[in-house]
Amino acid sequence: MTAFFKKYTLLGFFIIFTASAAGAQETLHLNVQSSLQIAFKKNNNLKIAKAKLDETAARLNQAGTAFFPKLSSQANYTRLDYAPFIPLKSFSHIFPGGGAPGGLSGGITPKKITIGRNQNYGLSISLQQPLFTGMKILNGYSIAKHSKYAAEQNCRATKNTLIFNVEQAYWTVIKAQKFEEIARESIKQMEAHVKDLQNMYHVGMLTKNELLKAEVQLSNVHLLEIKAKNAVQLSRIAFCNVLGLPLDTKITFDDSLKFIPLPFKSVREAVALAKKNRPDLRMMEENVIIGKKMVDMSKASYLPTVAFVANYGYKYPDREYNPTFYNTWTVSVVAQMNLFDWGDTYFKKQQSESQLRQIQITQKMLRDGVVLEVTESFLAAKQAQEKIRVSEKTVAQAKENFRVTSDKFKEGMATNTDFLDANALLTQARNNYISALADYRIASAKLLKAVGEPGKSR
Repeated sequence: MTAFFKKYTLLGFFIIFTASAAGAQETLHLNVQSSLQIAFKKNNNLKIAKAKLDETAARLNQAGTAFFPKLSSQANYTRLDYAPFIPLKSFSHIFPGGGAPGGLSGGITPKKITIGRNQNYGLSISLQQPLFTGMKILNGYSIAKHSKYAAEQNCRATKNTLIFNVEQAYWTVIKAQKFEEIARESIKQMEAHVKDLQNMYHVGMLTKNELLKAEVQLSNVHLLEIKAKNAVQLSRIAFCNVLGLPLDTKITFDDSLKFIPLPFKSVREAVALAKKNRPDLRMMEENVIIGKKMVDMSKASYLPTVAFVANYGYKYPDREYNPTFYNTWTVSVVAQMNLFDWGDTYFKKQQSESQLRQIQITQKMLRDGVVLEVTESFLAAKQAQEKIRVSEKTVAQAKENFRVTSDKFKEGMATNTDFLDANALLTQARNNYISALADYRIASAKLLKAVGEPGKSR
């Protein structure tokens, strides 16, 4: 009995340990690059784009089969209610007096002569090779090929968007975490200051009103910390959502905010690179080619089609209706041409030409939109870059102002209000600097996406 309890006690401990180990969530240490690798594997939009690419590749292979001969087979079985026959009453005028043809015994004319069987079998194989189709097959293959190219560019565009979304989400988390750190530092400073003021108040060196001012500002900084904590939590959830991870995944972010120079010196350089690299522009070029091929295919209906056809059959009964199988074959060259269809071909051609004009207009609009997007992104990045320089200088000034004011307050040469103002200015300057750095990294990522080279700055 003791052995029994020992056995199942150990089993229970093992189950509890296994469940605890399964429930313990591993902390991921991620930088931007490792975050992208996870997103490339888990993001559903990218999976859909890749599946679309596989679909177009299969369609291209399918279109290539149209150049080769097609071999088909057919088997049939037919059961007739009566076997085929010739009714001899139709020939009574040939045999007057009821005489039987061919000297049939008894001079009795039969009512019918059976010439077949009520059960018929057939098996045939057919080979068909197109010889001329008015370029329909060639244009169809070309359309499938350019559709595959377009799908490749769509996959690139989806990946570029994903890279930007990951970088934006990453730096947003870092920004929120830095805000939380600044709020905690400000709280420490204010708590130390309030403690000093309380000591001064107790010895009669400070009025109650001055102490309340400091306590109110301390409460405000606590509110900032609460907002920062909420921002960190929300930004982490958004980051996990972009990567396709469980929303409660524990993550440590290893990259730090730092300034990286822009890879472009002018808007003209960025625009030129965008016109060369943007996948949506390449995709639109493929769509224009597809539109032209569709017009050519619609015109092909005016031309004849020519095909070589060969058939081989195996049938029962034979030609003389004997109960045996026999072989038969035919070879044909078939030409077919549409002579009149009430304008169906003409209207199809008009539709294709109208669709092509729509694509060409869309292409021009896209080109103009790319120039506008790149210009806006470049100017935004330059503005964010300048904001870093200004806010960095402001932080240095705010630090020095806080140090001087703090020293003066200890010596009795500055008021409590001066100290509180200096603390608030320093906190605001630090927040502005962190915001400038994060906004610059996001603006840089957006610019690189706009020119078709996301992630190049890392």
